[in-house]
Amino acid sequence: MTGQVLDFNQAKRQDAPRTGEVDAEDIRARLHADPRSFVQWLYSGRALLTKTDARIGNAYGEPGASLSIRLAGPDAGLWHDHATSESGDLIALYRACMGYQGTANFVLSLKEIAKEYLGDSIELERSAWQAPVMERIEQKKAKLGTKPRADMLELGAPVATYKYYDTRGNVLASVVRFEPDGTRESKTFRPFCFKTIDGVTKWVAGAPDLRPLYRLPDIATATTVVLCEGEGCADALTEVGIPATTAMQGAKAPIDKTDWSPLAGKKVIIWPDKDDAGFQYAKQASERLLSLGCTVLGITPPEDAPAKWDAGDCVSEGRDPHAIIAGASPVIATQQPKPRIKLLKLSDLENLQPPSWLIQDVITEHGLSMIWGRSGSLKSFVALDMGLCIATGREWHGKPVKQGRVVYLAAEGAHGLGGRAIGWTKSKGIDAPNFQLIPHGLTLTKEDDLEALIAAITADPEPVVFIPIDTLSRTFGGGNPNQPSDMNLFVTAADRLKEATGAHVMIIHHGGKDTDKNELGNEGLRNASDTVIHVRRKTETVELINEAPKGKQKDAEEFKPITLRPTKIAYEHNGNEQTTLVMVLNETQAGDDDAQMSEAPQPLGVVEKAVLKALADAGEALGMNRLQLMTGKSKGSLYNATANLEEKSLIEKVRSSDDKRDEWRQV
Repeated sequence: MTGQVLDFNQAKRQDAPRTGEVDAEDIRARLHADPRSFVQWLYSGRALLTKTDARIGNAYGEPGASLSIRLAGPDAGLWHDHATSESGDLIALYRACMGYQGTANFVLSLKEIAKEYLGDSIELERSAWQAPVMERIEQKKAKLGTKPRADMLELGAPVATYKYYDTRGNVLASVVRFEPDGTRESKTFRPFCFKTIDGVTKWVAGAPDLRPLYRLPDIATATTVVLCEGEGCADALTEVGIPATTAMQGAKAPIDKTDWSPLAGKKVIIWPDKDDAGFQYAKQASERLLSLGCTVLGITPPEDAPAKWDAGDCVSEGRDPHAIIAGASPVIATQQPKPRIKLLKLSDLENLQPPSWLIQDVITEHGLSMIWGRSGSLKSFVALDMGLCIATGREWHGKPVKQGRVVYLAAEGAHGLGGRAIGWTKSKGIDAPNFQLIPHGLTLTKEDDLEALIAAITADPEPVVFIPIDTLSRTFGGGNPNQPSDMNLFVTAADRLKEATGAHVMIIHHGGKDTDKNELGNEGLRNASDTVIHVRRKTETVELINEAPKGKQKDAEEFKPITLRPTKIAYEHNGNEQTTLVMVLNETQAGDDDAQMSEAPQPLGVVEKAVLKALADAGEALGMNRLQLMTGKSKGSLYNATANLEEKSLIEKVRSSDDKRDEWRQV
């Protein structure tokens, strides 16, 4: 096609101009007769075209490869999004691209296709807020470009896409396979996953910080699982009735960055490729699995099998994989694991000491706690107030503290928190040399980050007594906080930090959708915590609740609610006057009148305001494509905004009338 100029704005007429009502079957037949031209027009050249298929990132039109469209054969015109599992014909593709959802505007979409693409003479009326079709296409063209993604131009169209799910069937990541030379030897893999970048969750290139195992829903309930190299091998074994999995990147998978916990306690049979890399990977994986209490067996490939022979080859050649598995041999641990169980007699229990307090009756030394509340509840101010009192030895609102070094992990931003700390010390007329900030985010469940954090803290010979983690969401990584295995990995990392430093670790956490009832995500952190404190902001006060069910005190009596009053103070810093809030004990504890006070107004961001306006203008529930169309905002910022608005109970998520997608409506 070198030198050929394509005009994407017009399609060849296939019959005479039409002036009457549109007919869906007629439109569909005319589109499916030449899907290639329609795809070129709709996506302005961003789709990668082959003889039989087109690839694009999604129906909206972002460059990528997740969505495939058949261009030839009996299925010409049909498409499937491998990331969302959505599918349909070219009319449905157009409607998804333009943000139409459900049955609304169906006739309008047919008329738009007929007039703007097929060139029919037909009357067309639309709502004032809906921009003309060509204007919308030109806007996307300017924003998203006119070429396929660079790696697709280099590698060609994917030959396979392997999706990684959690145990509930939610997509966590995917691995796309390319064969640039059209041969197995040229195979190249590219991982993709959800990651939070600058507070916005996006689907991006790269592997998760903690990589899930393949086919999790299948292996979760199996007692015996085969661990092989590569998604294709796992699929091949599954097709013949053998539960199988693989780690992302196969033999190149980093052992410490893979979540092996779903295999704990199971019988695992390792089937390596027949090469040195495969055998080395089998050895490393077996050591990790043995440490998880697995019964581990290893397969020795047949002597007559060629180099690099694998489980997929076994199935494709017609050999019996069940017989090969039956010949697997037990793997013996090369070293004895350290004792993990401690036995105590009743006499030992009698000598156990009661908990020692870091803040009297509030949090213990060497403990794990969670302080949670909705966005804007001032929970970070409360944790900072605690940390500065501990660092300076001042009583915390009448309660004695054990003075010591404090390291505050300010993953949500050190600049603002640093200003608050400076304002606090200046208002008290004291210094806080034992208070330190870590001014950037990290992922606790990422082995390298956790080890670096422990090394940085313990490099100072002064013992640390208190480590607030602000917040869970900014240090959780790419996992799902609703998934028990992901939350347990975070709790394990927090415990390791606590044990390595001897400090009390406090996790600052956001409230869930119904913020009066529970924190965001799975209860694994709550269950593991010694202390749980709920922060509830009222009009003029902040209430700290330790009593169940919102709070918890594992080894002592729950403390009564503490009511603090945020007070604005001014201070001089670098020659300028600054202001911040400091917490003071409310002289009048919360009574009946205070309990009935309305909660403080919730500030809204620019994108949140745009979402609310779009919902109000539409007067109905809207899906993500239509929200993007009406607001002009990116999907990443919209997903973040809708999550915040759900948390603030201003909107709610519902399913579309055809139960195919999520929509949002005002509460």
